[in-house]
Amino acid sequence: MSYSPVPLINGLIADTQKYLISLDIKIAKKEIDLLQQALSSELTKNVSLQTNTPTQIVNTFLVENYELSNKLTPRSFSEETFFLIMQWGVHKASKVS
Repeated sequence: MSYSPVPLINGLIADTQKYLISLDIKIAKKEIDLLQQALSSELTKNVSLQTNTPTQIVNTFLVENYELSNKLTPRSFSEETFFLIMQWGVHKASKVS
């Protein structure tokens, strides 16, 4: 079975937008593009070269762009995105072993 990070990236972006809206913060297209670039840059690398988890990437984005210090965990995202984060972890572990 092949793995694609695209559904994970899309889920993380959508859920991050919902999170920011819940805080009454509007996310501009420019910021969405920055988040998409950060996620794609890391999650499309060879698994052995990836140094950040999906939630670390999102948390860094939130600190750098919105000065939000609350840390999101995989459970902070929707059930579907949580499953995709777990799938990413299993995929990474299977390639690193």
